[in-house]
Amino acid sequence: MKRTLDEGNSAANINQMSQSQKPETQAVLPYIHEFDEVQKQLLDIDEECANRQIEIQREYDRKKQPHFKRRQACVIYDLFNGVQEIINKIPGFWARAILHHPALSYLTTADMPVLELLEKVELDDNIDNNGSYKVTLTFGEGAREYMEPLVLTKHVRFSDNKEDVVECTEIHWRPGMNPIDVAIKARSDERCIDWSLFEWFTKDEWINRPDFGEILRRELWHAPLAYYLDTVSVDFVDDEYDMLEEDDD
Repeated sequence: MKRTLDEGNSAANINQMSQSQKPETQAVLPYIHEFDEVQKQLLDIDEECANRQIEIQREYDRKKQPHFKRRQACVIYDLFNGVQEIINKIPGFWARAILHHPALSYLTTADMPVLELLEKVELDDNIDNNGSYKVTLTFGEGAREYMEPLVLTKHVRFSDNKEDVVECTEIHWRPGMNPIDVAIKARSDERCIDWSLFEWFTKDEWINRPDFGEILRRELWHAPLAYYLDTVSVDFVDDEYDMLEEDDD
């Protein structure tokens, strides 16, 4: 997501300075205008640089795609011989990788039986020059006991400083099987900060919870085996995720 300065506010402030009758303000005003013009040129170069960087990133993202497919085949393999047969090589791989991430340590235990059935994680990253992305989670047939559909997708689109969810799968839970209900009930205790990963599948504004999409695309997606093996060294947890410590204060 590209972040830009509000040039309108800057121009408004300079214009307000221009209205001042103070001699000291008038004395520096020509240099302020000159400074502002140079700054605008620097911002143009920064924007050009950001566009080039995302183009290069997207180029290398495309080069990685065959390797991502090979990586997924190490976890679960689809064999098509008239009918589709799924060979689960590393059962619970993605569930364990997710649960070992420190920012996801407060997921409700009610998520666990469903996450154990997570077979495939797909990330379409940097879909456009603003860094938009799409996450797709595919669950095994056993997950029908809990929910439908078995394929969950969330597409987040960035434009300047705005974030929109343009696509998000609506999950239909079987009666008594909804882990979101369990997490919400647990949070009735102010000391409890449990949440469900499935809460992230919403078009509503996502605040005060770890952003699973950003965690996936920035960290989990690039080193899932390290998280699966729980060999990632964590010196600290980002303040954005360290909600328990914040509550203690």
